[in-house]
Amino acid sequence: MHPKYLPFLILITAGFLIQNIHAQNYINVLNGRYYYLLSPDLRDNDLELKFREYRIETALPYEFENGNIFGVKPQYKTVFLGSDDDILKDLRLHTFKLPLFTYLQFGESDWSIYLDISPKLNSDLKNISWKHFQIGGMFLLFKDRNEKFFWQFGMFYNQDTYGPFIMPLLGFDWRITEKDYFAVLLPAYIIYERKLSTKFYTGFELELSGETFRLGGSAYENSYISQLGENKLTFMTEPRLFLDYYILPHLVLYLRTGMRLFHMYEHYTIDDFRVQVPEYVEGKLKENFYMEAGIAIRFRYDEE
Repeated sequence: MHPKYLPFLILITAGFLIQNIHAQNYINVLNGRYYYLLSPDLRDNDLELKFREYRIETALPYEFENGNIFGVKPQYKTVFLGSDDDILKDLRLHTFKLPLFTYLQFGESDWSIYLDISPKLNSDLKNISWKHFQIGGMFLLFKDRNEKFFWQFGMFYNQDTYGPFIMPLLGFDWRITEKDYFAVLLPAYIIYERKLSTKFYTGFELELSGETFRLGGSAYENSYISQLGENKLTFMTEPRLFLDYYILPHLVLYLRTGMRLFHMYEHYTIDDFRVQVPEYVEGKLKENFYMEAGIAIRFRYDEE
């Protein structure tokens, strides 16, 4: 695989299911972002909600002389869902991840492979036990068609709060022109990017994600918060537009705006039954507009 395709090796990480599996034309060595919901309201409750979400991520790869790569991508995310209700507990969720990955080339052939293992802590950080930890893994095979197009396919695995989960992955990466880029990694992510100038890029993204978080502070022992619904397949869906502004060649401010669909934080017992008497501020949120603002140290793979 040509080195310009290496963003996959950094930005594809196995969190929960299809979380953070990206096909992008750059790597963010350091990335901080904040999410704002226009009007965070529950579907079946009139509570006035308070919502906050922050993330910070890094990417630390090392390339060997033969072109193989080994690296680590530490990540942290926190979500807060609260209200003025004196009976319901505020929901404070945290994710600490340490994905380890490697990229291996198959000699002089058109084939290469990406492998990773991703231990993480998904928790309210109360009474932490081994049940608050999860571990996942993934492999992706790459097949070059030419210098502007390659295929990828593989498999994702995660040992979640309710048991193992396996998901096949299929996609491609296509540099259409010097200004147009399109990539797909199904069922997780789609991106189209248009270069407006050396400082401005814009485009469209569609991302699916979902996680579960173990609760140590709940009256229900080893219960958890799920974003996946009772069928465990209802992923949060984010169609959005984005605008990137490069203040310096490798320092970028960016803004994303779009919709959050199927956005939920539901409380389940250890036996996977929905908690009927609410203990926390939780439930399904209404479809909502959101904004994401961030700053990143970024290296593009379409630059010299």
